[in-house]
Amino acid sequence: MILAVDSSGTTGAALVDDRGAVLVARRSDDPRGHAEAIGPLLDHVLAGSAAAVTAVAYGVGPGPFTGLRVGMAAARTAALVLGVPELPVLSHDAIALAAHEGGAELPFVVVADAKRREVYATVYRELDAAGVPTRAGEPTVGAVGAVPDLPAVRAAVDPGALGRVAALRRAAGLAPESPTARYLRSPDVTLAAPKRVTG
Repeated sequence: MILAVDSSGTTGAALVDDRGAVLVARRSDDPRGHAEAIGPLLDHVLAGSAAAVTAVAYGVGPGPFTGLRVGMAAARTAALVLGVPELPVLSHDAIALAAHEGGAELPFVVVADAKRREVYATVYRELDAAGVPTRAGEPTVGAVGAVPDLPAVRAAVDPGALGRVAALRRAAGLAPESPTARYLRSPDVTLAAPKRVTG
């Protein structure tokens, strides 16, 4: 089984089997309470099943700095504790797979709120060897007017779909995503430069 975790928008966790079937999923709709939600979500989906987990998938964004770090840190810690491999997944890939399986025709663009009157956008034009929509390029962040003129898919990340992406790609022998978080811009808070002390 694969444990899947995502906090690129809301926070969610799921268990999927090795064929990608979702066994249990739970999501918090609080867009700011990632740290408070992740523990109870993991407790719920792992209840009695932790020993059967063979990998941990997690979303690498795009998403906000703090929220994204919470889910990634929790997932990587779970993988370390359970002694299983990590399977990073671009969070928009999960939205794209759910949309495609729901009947959306390629090409399309996944669009998500990035705050500051901006959006994250990722274009999908075809399927990979696992049957998952594959990106035409890396995600971007910018004004709504800069989004490519394609049918837009807007949805929260389903943790079950994220786990399904990981399972399908692993079964097809495809390499997982890079584990690098896709913040796409600097955090809102920065550390002040240290004051120089003169004698």
